[in-house]
Amino acid sequence: MRSVGKDSDRLRITHCAYWFADAILGLANEQVKRHDVRLITTRGCVNWLVKDEWRGLYDPRVNIRVERDRRRSDPLYYMDRLAGLWRNVQQFKPDVLHIQSPSDHFLNHLFVRTKHLPIVLTIHDPRPHMGENLRGYERREPLILQLQRRADWIIVHGQGVKEQLLEANPRLCPDRISVVLLGAWQYMLTWRRPEYQERPKTILFFGRINAYKGLGVLMDAWQHIKQASPEARLVVAGTGNDLPNHRDRILADPSCELLDRVLPTQEVSRLFAEASIVVMPYIEGTQSGPLSISVAFGKPVVVTNVGGLPEMVDENRSGLVVPPRNPEALADALVRLLEDEPLRQKMAQGALALGQTRLSPATLAMQTEDVYRRAIDFRRSR
Repeated sequence: MRSVGKDSDRLRITHCAYWFADAILGLANEQVKRHDVRLITTRGCVNWLVKDEWRGLYDPRVNIRVERDRRRSDPLYYMDRLAGLWRNVQQFKPDVLHIQSPSDHFLNHLFVRTKHLPIVLTIHDPRPHMGENLRGYERREPLILQLQRRADWIIVHGQGVKEQLLEANPRLCPDRISVVLLGAWQYMLTWRRPEYQERPKTILFFGRINAYKGLGVLMDAWQHIKQASPEARLVVAGTGNDLPNHRDRILADPSCELLDRVLPTQEVSRLFAEASIVVMPYIEGTQSGPLSISVAFGKPVVVTNVGGLPEMVDENRSGLVVPPRNPEALADALVRLLEDEPLRQKMAQGALALGQTRLSPATLAMQTEDVYRRAIDFRRSR
């Protein structure tokens, strides 16, 4: 490892992102303006983001290594991952390795051989969400906790997420867990077209529709919303294991539109451009990709007070925050925005400003760089 001090300007950064390619895109593009950046990922990960267009989204200075896709059940999966990371350490000689939420065996084997290498670990979800595969998590939990303890520094996307993490792994040192918010996903504006015009009084619920997303709470609130704002329309876009519980109610209501499929990124961009409000009625959670897209598009939001969601909202300036599992409060907040157009437009401007300041990729890249230097100093002290 090169000698790096607090006053050094340039770092060699390796991002390991087999998941959450969307979360790393803006960060890598900002960091490469000041540092040497390599990204190790898989074709399945980047194709999930935007199919064959993914390479054009990255700054050409980002050194990208795309590895083959394998299932975890394939023994070669771990050999490929271990060999790829080990080659990176030997060839690229990073000052810091930044990993996105893994739970793979190969990483623990690698770190035994790289005790000198500072590790920054971003933890997106300290535990599986409600309704997700807890059994699979429990099998991997010892390795997950071991990796968390090996990390020199941890990043989470909200103070609420930090509290969840410390509850899940009390042996972690709170002083080495930094909050860096997820921020605005400005790259989604790439597919915005002039013909995508905002549709008045259109509420968008978007994403993976699992139980913790609170679609049932939204549908309970919908009757009150329609009575108070008869011209309101609801677009439910996405699929997941909780959607069958609510599909009949959605399809029976002519003011609702259901897009029950995995949507290409270009269509996602259209939906956010056309929405006048975006709603996230989560029952529990950590952070939200739809919230990051909403900020980039300058859309007022109504979110629940769970995880790091409220920290990405300037309440009464870019959106409203309501308690979870409360259809009445959710309906009141949505009706307030639907029926007060000057307020809604004011919050739209507030969301745009938020995405260009506190939640901009540049701001969050600087905060992440500070974490890297802390991790480097900590590893050196060990």
